[in-house]
Amino acid sequence: MKTILAILIALLPLIALAQNETPDSIKAQELNEVVVEAQMQRTSATVSTYIPTSKQKTASQTGTDLLNRMGIPQLRLTVGDNATVRTASGQDVEIFIDFQPASSADLSGMRMTDVKKVEYYEYPEDPRFQGKAHVVNFVMLKYEYGGYVKAYANEFFIANSGQLNLYSRIQYKNMTYDIAVGGYYNNMPHNYTNTYETYRLPQEDGTIKEFERISEATDSKFRRRYYWPTFKALYATDKVSIQNVIGTNFDHYPVRFNNGVVRYLPSDFDESTYGSESSNRNNSITYNGYWNFILSNNNILNFTPYYSYSHTNQQASYKETNAETINNNAIDDSHRLAGTLNFTHKFGKAGTLMISAFAWYIRNHTAYSGNTVFEDERTNVRTSPQIKYSINTEKFHGQFGLGWAFDHSTKKRSKESTNAPVVDLSVQFSPNNKHSIVGEFHYRISGDVSNYNSAAIIQQNPLLSYTGNPNIKPYESYSGNISYTWLPSNKFSFTAYGNVWTIGKRSAFNYEASSTSVLRTIIQPAGGYTQGAYGAYGTLRLIGGKLQLTAELAHTLAHNGYPYNWNKNHIDFALQAGFYTGKWNFGGYFVSGGGYPDGCMVGTWMKTVSNAAVWAGWANPVWNFKLVVANPYRWNWNESTSVMHSKNYDITEKAYNSNAHCFIQLSATYTFGFGKKVKVGNEANQQMGVNSGILK
Repeated sequence: MKTILAILIALLPLIALAQNETPDSIKAQELNEVVVEAQMQRTSATVSTYIPTSKQKTASQTGTDLLNRMGIPQLRLTVGDNATVRTASGQDVEIFIDFQPASSADLSGMRMTDVKKVEYYEYPEDPRFQGKAHVVNFVMLKYEYGGYVKAYANEFFIANSGQLNLYSRIQYKNMTYDIAVGGYYNNMPHNYTNTYETYRLPQEDGTIKEFERISEATDSKFRRRYYWPTFKALYATDKVSIQNVIGTNFDHYPVRFNNGVVRYLPSDFDESTYGSESSNRNNSITYNGYWNFILSNNNILNFTPYYSYSHTNQQASYKETNAETINNNAIDDSHRLAGTLNFTHKFGKAGTLMISAFAWYIRNHTAYSGNTVFEDERTNVRTSPQIKYSINTEKFHGQFGLGWAFDHSTKKRSKESTNAPVVDLSVQFSPNNKHSIVGEFHYRISGDVSNYNSAAIIQQNPLLSYTGNPNIKPYESYSGNISYTWLPSNKFSFTAYGNVWTIGKRSAFNYEASSTSVLRTIIQPAGGYTQGAYGAYGTLRLIGGKLQLTAELAHTLAHNGYPYNWNKNHIDFALQAGFYTGKWNFGGYFVSGGGYPDGCMVGTWMKTVSNAAVWAGWANPVWNFKLVVANPYRWNWNESTSVMHSKNYDITEKAYNSNAHCFIQLSATYTFGFGKKVKVGNEANQQMGVNSGILK
């Protein structure tokens, strides 16, 4: 010890000298801290992967809300509380959670902080996705045991509607149980449609009698009650996954009435008043199953059984001055039984083979009463075997499918059978994790047309009636789509797309005129129908991801042949911004007025008004509050206008409800978690580099 002390005393003069030394001629320089940022988005020939930030997860109240905040370029979400998810080009997207089919209840009930990543697939070869074309899969944190309970509630002021959903999830070992209960109510004083009709009726002397009929509401009331309990049980191991879901729906419109005036131009008929009342009740129960088995020798088998029963009771009456009351009542019982069986074998580098068989059985029994007394009973059966083969390399994924659809329908005293091929082709090329190109082509035969098979004639007003066509046959359709996605960095993402859809041997509404009225029938084949669109969608993230800007631009085009004979197009755009600071988040969006065809069967062109909103939210991992002010610049109730022109009959309808009017929405979620989560050590989060050792 004395030796060490002597050495330190001897070194003291040297230490003092060092403190007084002249500094080196090279000046000390302070450098910025090195930050290594994880890649939060990437794409490949098979899947695009996106990792939500903690701010996005904490601020989101539902699964669709999270997708919207993430700004995934391949997806387009409709605005509003009941947003739907589609591809950027407008095609349906199937939602999965941990490779299990998910419902809207799952999306509203899922715990946002448990989301690890979001995957987007185009024509995945994974059999767990059941051969679906466009798939979003949420990958979640697992629990060793425990789970969470979530309550979600919102209230629309001015619109006078709201909902409350309760969702609970419990996991223990290989079992997961979900229980969801939801309710919705709507009491709107403004929910009606004003109609402006033009009739051209041939007279016995060879002339055409043309006049306008204008129906405008002066008073209205609309009420709806909707409840849905659902139970789901999932058993999952490395080799077996079995999910069973049972849900019921109770949808009731106890009150819906409109009062107004009817005018005619020229005034060949006296002005009159009208009153319409209707009520509707629909109760249903549904079973959905998903059974997946991983067998030996790279073989996989899955089966998806489905059954649904619904009972509908509908009553409606319409009365005009100096005209008889029109009563239209109907009671319907419908059953749908369906199932898909898939067998998949993986050959390794040689590709993957999938053999599938799909079948459905639909039975409808409908009894009409009132002015029309009629009874319909019909069944539709489809069976469709199909074979698909896919090839997957590091940069390329291709899939070709060929099948056959057999349709058989039975009505009261007639039977009919048809069959046709089914063709699917998709290719994806991704030279690296920043670029992806997807192309696809499909040939399809439409199936279920139960709503239009009836020969019953229903009177809508004193001058207009409608009927169906018991001889409608499935019709063919061709569709193609191409898209390009670019993910240069976490700060920017972009998708451009183009698609086309054309139909042959279609059925269409046709308006046949007599000297006193018009009857809407259904003809087949009608003239050709083609619809297409192209556009782009991009997201920019600034200030370290705190500010996110999203923009969309699209051009829609359509051709509708006989009996409508028109060509139309429309350009629309949307803008959205979101900002995060601490536990607060702010944002807003603007969606321009839209224009689009209302399906291939009708000649209607829809025009919607613009929508805009601003919001503010506060959230932590447990509570989430959000206040929205929508359409602050609009104080009328007109939401959309539809226009249809034909040889004998034209109609313009203006729909009024609370969606377009200024309203305030307050929503809140509370999530209570418990139990123990599986430890995960490979999460992809932002990585901070070690502090610099440079002298400061």
